[in-house]
Amino acid sequence: MADFSFVRRSALVPGLLAALAVGLAIYYYFTGEAATLPLVLVPHLAPVPLAFDSVAVGPAYLPVPANGYLTTLTHDFAGPYTQPVAAGLWLGLLATGLAGWLAVVSMLRRPAFLAGTLPVIFLLMSLNVDTLEIFSGSRQSFLILSLSLLGGTAFALHAFGGNVGIRWRLLLFGALVAGLVGLIFARTRLPTEETLLQLAAYATPGGAVLVAALVLWVGFENIRALVWFNTQAERPESRYGLVPLVLASGLYLGALGFYYWAGGEVKLLFGLRFDPLVLLLPAALAGGLGLPQRLPSYGAWLPYAAARPLYWLLTAGAAGALGYALATVNAPLLAAARAFTTLALLWLGVAFLLYVLINFGSLLQQRLRVHRVVFEPRRLPFFTVYILGLAAILLTQLRASWPLLDQVEAGQYNLLGDLARQQSEERPADLPLALLAERYYAESGDVLDRFNRTAQLGRAALYRFRDQRQNELNALRRALLVQPDEKLTLRLASLYTGPTDFFEGLEVLRKGRHDFPGSAALASDLAQLFTQSALTDSVAFYLDKTEKLAPKSYASQTNQLAFLTQQGLLPAATKLSAQLKPTAEEPALRSNQALLALLTKTHYRSPAAVTGLQLLSEASFAEIYHDALRIAQRGGATSSWLNRLRQLAAQPENAAYYEQFIFLQALLQHRAGQEVAARQTLAPLAAGNSSSAAYYQYLLGIWQLQQQQYATAAAQLQLAAVHGLPLAQPARVWALALGGQADSARGAAQRLVTGADTAQRPTGRQLLAALAKTDGKVSALGKQTVVAGSQLLGKARQAEQNPPQAAKLYQQLLQVAPFNETAVLAAARFYTAQKQPGEAYEALRLGLVENPASGPLQQAFVLAAPDAGLAELAQPALDQLRPHLDPAAYANLLTQFAARRAAHAAAMAAFSADAAPTLPPHR
Repeated sequence: MADFSFVRRSALVPGLLAALAVGLAIYYYFTGEAATLPLVLVPHLAPVPLAFDSVAVGPAYLPVPANGYLTTLTHDFAGPYTQPVAAGLWLGLLATGLAGWLAVVSMLRRPAFLAGTLPVIFLLMSLNVDTLEIFSGSRQSFLILSLSLLGGTAFALHAFGGNVGIRWRLLLFGALVAGLVGLIFARTRLPTEETLLQLAAYATPGGAVLVAALVLWVGFENIRALVWFNTQAERPESRYGLVPLVLASGLYLGALGFYYWAGGEVKLLFGLRFDPLVLLLPAALAGGLGLPQRLPSYGAWLPYAAARPLYWLLTAGAAGALGYALATVNAPLLAAARAFTTLALLWLGVAFLLYVLINFGSLLQQRLRVHRVVFEPRRLPFFTVYILGLAAILLTQLRASWPLLDQVEAGQYNLLGDLARQQSEERPADLPLALLAERYYAESGDVLDRFNRTAQLGRAALYRFRDQRQNELNALRRALLVQPDEKLTLRLASLYTGPTDFFEGLEVLRKGRHDFPGSAALASDLAQLFTQSALTDSVAFYLDKTEKLAPKSYASQTNQLAFLTQQGLLPAATKLSAQLKPTAEEPALRSNQALLALLTKTHYRSPAAVTGLQLLSEASFAEIYHDALRIAQRGGATSSWLNRLRQLAAQPENAAYYEQFIFLQALLQHRAGQEVAARQTLAPLAAGNSSSAAYYQYLLGIWQLQQQQYATAAAQLQLAAVHGLPLAQPARVWALALGGQADSARGAAQRLVTGADTAQRPTGRQLLAALAKTDGKVSALGKQTVVAGSQLLGKARQAEQNPPQAAKLYQQLLQVAPFNETAVLAAARFYTAQKQPGEAYEALRLGLVENPASGPLQQAFVLAAPDAGLAELAQPALDQLRPHLDPAAYANLLTQFAARRAAHAAAMAAFSADAAPTLPPHR
């Protein structure tokens, strides 16, 4: 037999490996659900009318409305996500354990060697590495290669390498395993993550065998730990004896029996549930520490020096397999692990308790240290009762038609289905991949383990990705047939969002509340469901219930503030908002606070603008939107905010908010006095005949009205009214009145009174009354805003004694305020006086682009065009002026136009004559 001295000295390494694996299993026990099926908050935006500004027009104020967005939160879950990191850790533990296992097994005697290599062969076969097409042409090439290398090396060392120490064996098998792993990842046809997921899925049967082997080995260790606890004290009076042992063991076994009888559902205090997997931890620890005392039961065929590292390697492999099942929340695998652990701990525990009572009952009554001789019976052999315990497990499974095997296979199909679903989502056009995933889930959820949660969730995710709502509903309902589930209930309720789905959603959420009365998420979503109805008392009730179940939670505070704001209870909302201190990770709450400040016109400290790319949710968009409105309301754009809005609008991921970002840019530019830039930014949004285009047309008309472009504003507002914006009609009346068209204004107001829209009739009557009080002096109404460019015009006029400086100022004026009619006329007059007809023509052309209906600009343009040699371009302006001028004025304009045209023609003829060369006389 080989020398095990180094194994004895190095047994710490397998122990550390087992500790690492157990630590990962514990970590995934608490975090697997949240990582694979994370509960997420889903923001919803509801438009809220907001009076952003108002424009004084005579005795009236024209509103500038905007939409605010009230943000509420409901619950859903994302995923299911695959876990390639967990798969890599599980496979890494498996590969490390395989190398160590073969190194130790190759040192054993022939029967133990054969028994130890059989699981290795089974594991290598179950991995199905050849499906990765490592070698082309043969389906079993990699399996043959790995069996030849690992099995052949193990047999050679066992038969001929008795003098090879454990150190070299570990290095040799480690190198072989590493080489095989490197070959897999060097030649696989799949990406690294998908390769890990596929190998981990195919390793499921091997992992199940490892878990079963560990559970069978430690099935009675908790009872043996109770024996040790009762008899380990040094003094007899400190030992507990027979009755406490029987009572403690009876409580332990009774809990397991009740769990089995209750179908795997036992609730404890504080919302906790009994889980037999937790009992594996003390059993595995007791099994490892009790290996020396257990030596009489296995020492005949396995030395303790080899049993110790093999035990910890088995523990590492089993914990790794269990950890991966916990990480992926694989319901069939976890159900199988819990069921088999319950059976093993129950029947082997009962058998071992009987074994202890029969062999050592009298010694226990005498309070002797029975734990030292517990594997040295004199009446009933240990293996007799152990076999009886195994027989009880097998009979229980036989009576249930071997469900554990089907559950393990269903778990494997779930993992393969998740991999195929992920691949299909990355390649949406590859329909066969989606069909393959659906087939895996169907095999798992319809055949092997009906309606298991993991298969139905995978199916639902597959259907959601492909917008198959009814199929998703069916999958979720099938999953809920097995047992109630809070997350599934939330997802199912989230699908009932249509106007006719209220009662279906109400039924789902109420049933969920009945099954999970302590769920704050269900109470919160019930409150949001009732906001679709007129039952505000129910909304308030469930909001209060949510706050009691989850005090000061993000969703609760956000929804409470939204409800108070929506109901118009602004003082109460303001009081609540003052108590809230949202973090940077709570954009919905911050957005509602900003909206409340806009509604109440109170101070709210907006966060600083952040540059760079940002993928927005609805909540973060609403926060940015309201903050930009507040910046605009304060009267100015900042370069940081404008740059931020441009960056966000340019991101394809934020395409849903593109229109709003352009609107905000225009609004900020307008409020900062960048009128030309604002109009250019808004112009694409105002093009069209939709209701949103009508709003932007109205906004553009209001801006024109502010700049005293009355005729242009009237035309723009008429366009908005035609496209369905009622606010535009009274605004157009005032634009006509201020433009000197009093009769047209009264006619437009009268049409509002007699029109089909009854809501506009009172407004029409008010307009008629206001116009009647003007007594024909409508243009003098109200206090007008200062037209952009007025100050610059004053400077330009003062500088006309210095023509170069004045020309520079007029050029600047035409750039910043081409809509200022007075400024354009002054610039044209200056350029005409300076004998620069081309510059005068260009100034008037720019002015007409902004004010196409302006009579003074058209008349000046008609006279400037022939001076610039472009008389034919003045004809459209003449045609437009003819209906608006009396015959005498129009005839006078034609006379001046003809005179200037003739003067320009004469000047050009004289120039041509002067420029012609003088020819010598002909002889």
